[in-house]
Amino acid sequence: MGTKVEASAFRNVAAVTTVVIGSLVLALGIAGPATAADYPSWADVENARQNQAATAAEIAKIEGLLTTLETDAAALGKVAQQKGELYLTAKDDLDAASSKSEQLREQVTAAQQQADLSSRRAGQLVAQIARTGGGNMTLGIVLSHSAGDLLNTLGTMTKLTEQSSAIYRQAITDKNLTQSLTDQATIAEGKRAVLADSAQQARDAAKAAADAALAQVAQQKTAADQMYSQLASLKGTTATIESGYAAGLTAAKEQAAQPPPPPTPVNPPNEPPPAPNAAAVQTALGFAYAQLGKMYEFGGSGPDTWDCSGLTKASYAAAGVYIGSHHVTGQYYTMAAQGRLVPLAQMVPGDLIFYGDGGSSDELYHVTMYVGNGSMIEAPREGVPVRVVAVRYYDVLAYAGRPTP
Repeated sequence: MGTKVEASAFRNVAAVTTVVIGSLVLALGIAGPATAADYPSWADVENARQNQAATAAEIAKIEGLLTTLETDAAALGKVAQQKGELYLTAKDDLDAASSKSEQLREQVTAAQQQADLSSRRAGQLVAQIARTGGGNMTLGIVLSHSAGDLLNTLGTMTKLTEQSSAIYRQAITDKNLTQSLTDQATIAEGKRAVLADSAQQARDAAKAAADAALAQVAQQKTAADQMYSQLASLKGTTATIESGYAAGLTAAKEQAAQPPPPPTPVNPPNEPPPAPNAAAVQTALGFAYAQLGKMYEFGGSGPDTWDCSGLTKASYAAAGVYIGSHHVTGQYYTMAAQGRLVPLAQMVPGDLIFYGDGGSSDELYHVTMYVGNGSMIEAPREGVPVRVVAVRYYDVLAYAGRPTP
């Protein structure tokens, strides 16, 4: 048993951690879980031993607190997932804008080189016409370095052959193309800069939410470790047994609160896709199972840490199948665009299960992989490793995604 000093120290750790979590939650503007309860001390446990009723009451209190800790951690974990999805979506938009901006810069460079070549050819034409008396030009115009001056002069000439006209038209076209691409590149760069700011803001919010979730996990572990020992002392078991029992209580509570699976919609978004490629599914599931026990990390894409969409993307990449970008929204809409959505009631192993706030595809935040027998594999949230759990039906979308042809 511990001392009063140990109990006091434990309460101080819990209090400080609660303040940290509360500050982060308020900073994020989210509705977080309730503040930490007044956890039982060893003195409380010793007092409860005085009679059987007090012992039973203390056991019930501790078991309830352990379940609440897990529920609170999951609530903050969901917020972190939502913030992380906003960041990954913003990052995907930024990457696309950066790629377009770079492509346009390369096109501007190539177009400018072509325009310079066309201008030189036009300048040579002007000089040739001047030598043969085909125009009333000064030597200054002939030798001008300005493409605009040369082309304007050439455009006023009347003695242009068909070949000369073609050179002139090409020079004008190349000049206009260069200007057009330059304008597009300027606009694209401005858009990229705005998206870069948005992505940074989204990343900061996601990081703060992840920190809050991790702080909750730290509080949960500190509190839970002591309470498992307290339960073992009260019940004459071991902390390991009590830990497993508490996990079972939490799972049972979650199962009891589960909504039913969503009904199959009347009007499906696409024709039923064919049965999945068994070899590809086996490879994807094998890859995912090999990651069991590796920790969740915001933005994780392996090999040692994962987030939810990073795990599903890499699992199918191992089978040579592209399922969309490294974020839930990208993967869901890739499945939708390919006509690979299936009603949840018809999902088979390897299908992707999507979660959105209130079951909405407009606010997606989590993706898992169905493994059969009512279970799924997932990279769940901060502080929790890759695991296999029963399929959850709160916030689930009515359609799963089937990645393989």
